[in-house]
Amino acid sequence: MIKLRPLPDNGIIGIMAPSSPIEPVRLEKGVAYFEKRGYRVVVKPSCHTRDNYLAGSAVDRASELMQLVNDPDVDLIFFARGGFGSSAMLPLLDFNAIKSARKLMIGYSDITALEWGIYAQTGIPSLSTGMPATDFYTDPVHPDFEKAFWDFMRTGKVDYSLTVPASLSSGEVRGLAMPGTLSVAAKLAGSPYFPDLTNTIPILEDVGEPRHKTEGYLWQAKLAGWFEAASAVMFGSFSPPDEETFDDVPSMDKVLNRLLKNTKLPVVRDVPYGHIDHKLPFPLGVELSVSFGKTVRITSTDTIFDS
Repeated sequence: MIKLRPLPDNGIIGIMAPSSPIEPVRLEKGVAYFEKRGYRVVVKPSCHTRDNYLAGSAVDRASELMQLVNDPDVDLIFFARGGFGSSAMLPLLDFNAIKSARKLMIGYSDITALEWGIYAQTGIPSLSTGMPATDFYTDPVHPDFEKAFWDFMRTGKVDYSLTVPASLSSGEVRGLAMPGTLSVAAKLAGSPYFPDLTNTIPILEDVGEPRHKTEGYLWQAKLAGWFEAASAVMFGSFSPPDEETFDDVPSMDKVLNRLLKNTKLPVVRDVPYGHIDHKLPFPLGVELSVSFGKTVRITSTDTIFDS
């Protein structure tokens, strides 16, 4: 694992918008949250740009990200929010510079495209969790999310004991964590920005997708060999859309049962990860140990930060 620079006390956080436009009030509150904790925050122009459903052109957004990567004063990069559009930046990035900088990048949802793509090209890990304009703007920030986030930022590790459904009653599985939004990850398949999933633990969630489309993405993943390659798989929250396409909609448990029938792959369900206010952070590209028993214990085998 390539280890990253830790965020120092009173360090500098860079924020840019790689996907959709941002609500200014949410961004202001998110920035204020980090400033109150003693950090200096650098906000890039994409955070104030709107081009239909994009926060500016792909060229401009990629340029801003590389400016934050190459700025020696910036210690950590936060993506402001998700939405749509970050995958268009991938061919425009300087992956050698990203690998050399070793800066932690943080985001989730549409940011899955950047995190999976950057990992595929560089092996650089990242953190899949809440963002300034989606999770840190609320007053108060959800206490479970907030505690888990700062515990990770302090240690570079996770240690969760969850009472959730699991396919094994005992034993341990290890693999590289690959957290992300299912529909975004699936759209990278077949590209140079899709990582090798051998001996990984995909941690999958989604939001607003009709149930039949979620099932379709899952079957695409199965047919493409994701689950054959993986050591285990974890499923987080699948937040429903405002309106379904079909009247008779199966539960997610039924969808997963159909998908996983006759498989021996270790499976964990209902992990608190996804488009929910109490999400747990998961590092991408970091080895996790998953121990099965009365609870499911998920721990990092090493810190993401160098000493």
